[in-house]
Amino acid sequence: MVVGVRKARQTEACLRRTRLEGRPLMIKRLEQFLFYFLFFAIPFQTRKILYYPGWYFNEWQSVSVYATDLLLIVLFFFWGFSAIRGSKFLILNFKFLNKFQIPNSRFQIHDYFLVLFLIVAGISVKNSSDFYVGAFLWLKLVEFALFYFYLKTYAVKKFGFIKILYALILGGAFQAIIAIGQFLKQGDLGLRWLGESVLGVGLSGIASFFNTAGEKVIRVYGTTPHPNVLSAYLLLSIFAIYFLWFYPKRNSAFPNSIFYFLFSIFYAVILFGLFFTFSRTTIFLWAVGFALIGFFNFFKPQFRRLLLLTFLICLVFVSIYWPEVSSRLNISSQEEAVQLRTFYNQESLKSGLNLFGIGLGDFTGWLMEQNPNLPRYVYQPVHNIYLLLYSETGILGLLTFLLFLFFLIKNSFSKKVIGYWLLVIGVLFLGLFDHFLLTIQQGRFILWSVLTVLAIGDIIKEQSGNRAT
Repeated sequence: MVVGVRKARQTEACLRRTRLEGRPLMIKRLEQFLFYFLFFAIPFQTRKILYYPGWYFNEWQSVSVYATDLLLIVLFFFWGFSAIRGSKFLILNFKFLNKFQIPNSRFQIHDYFLVLFLIVAGISVKNSSDFYVGAFLWLKLVEFALFYFYLKTYAVKKFGFIKILYALILGGAFQAIIAIGQFLKQGDLGLRWLGESVLGVGLSGIASFFNTAGEKVIRVYGTTPHPNVLSAYLLLSIFAIYFLWFYPKRNSAFPNSIFYFLFSIFYAVILFGLFFTFSRTTIFLWAVGFALIGFFNFFKPQFRRLLLLTFLICLVFVSIYWPEVSSRLNISSQEEAVQLRTFYNQESLKSGLNLFGIGLGDFTGWLMEQNPNLPRYVYQPVHNIYLLLYSETGILGLLTFLLFLFFLIKNSFSKKVIGYWLLVIGVLFLGLFDHFLLTIQQGRFILWSVLTVLAIGDIIKEQSGNRAT
């Protein structure tokens, strides 16, 4: 009987120990799931609007908290807990004073310029006509600067770069399916819980154009606030496919035939989704990027397969939707989109020379004061992130941001990661024609994720060369 009691106690202790050991594993898996889900959920527009001045809502003078903000904050807590836990062990070993540091946290010259940019942007808030909006937008800058440091010092090393690409591809395919449905229906699909916009041919203020037959055509949104934003996310998904398509090492348990079959389907769906956005700048960047990939990989059998697939997709799309394609190929200086961009650029330069600008987030309010009789939809940020920074944060803000970019790109050359540099240049080129990379939640994720790629080029090469997924 005594032996039986002893065995029961041993069994109970073993079960208790197993449960205790299982908790850290569950937490680790939760963190891992949330991290990959973040990249899948970047396009989701689910949010709570907390504040906007005046009697009507203006997107550019409002304060909102997104579901992806909450997700990012949770991941930051995991990051902080990991750093604290690591420092605790160092303290117990009496090595804290000499050896404590967050892994890979050494600041480089571009990181110092990023911090200087945040300081200048913070000072510019004093010039904002609405302090609450200006302070909130500064906190958004800080949030995504932390996101940049989080990725480059902790997350990519821990979770792996390759699996991030899989999450982007799944997210891109999901958005492309929604986009295709929106285009075929020429309206929204009712996905309000994901933040889908209300779309319809008869609604005003919807991104649309007239095809050569004179029919009004709605451009697709996915769950993002604008087709241009969706196109940028789909562009990242497509280049994620390209990276894995030429990826030197894949799991031997995953045959090449199945890999190429599945990825061909994903590629076709996402590329169709990109075409349905009819975003001319992004599609142009995709075409240039594809041409460069072909230049460097022309004699590889993988590229010949990719070239044939791309040609067939383009042929099918152009054959079916030639009236729409033909209409979008014609760019006139009389188009409203072209005229508005020219108008915003000219107005931004009228803000004059100022060290700290007119105030973070204040371009729209300043434009209202300068031109009070324009239609309401015209009051938007200047469609150029560099002129926007010049107007709102002044010469010092633009200069520190450009120096951050310059030294970040220079650092990537020293690490011989030119391929990633080309991707970043494409996104920064996109910033010459739109503002969403700095002003919209999804655009911020895209910008800072891509910039991080340059900072982690050595990690990417290490993971690509030494392990398979």
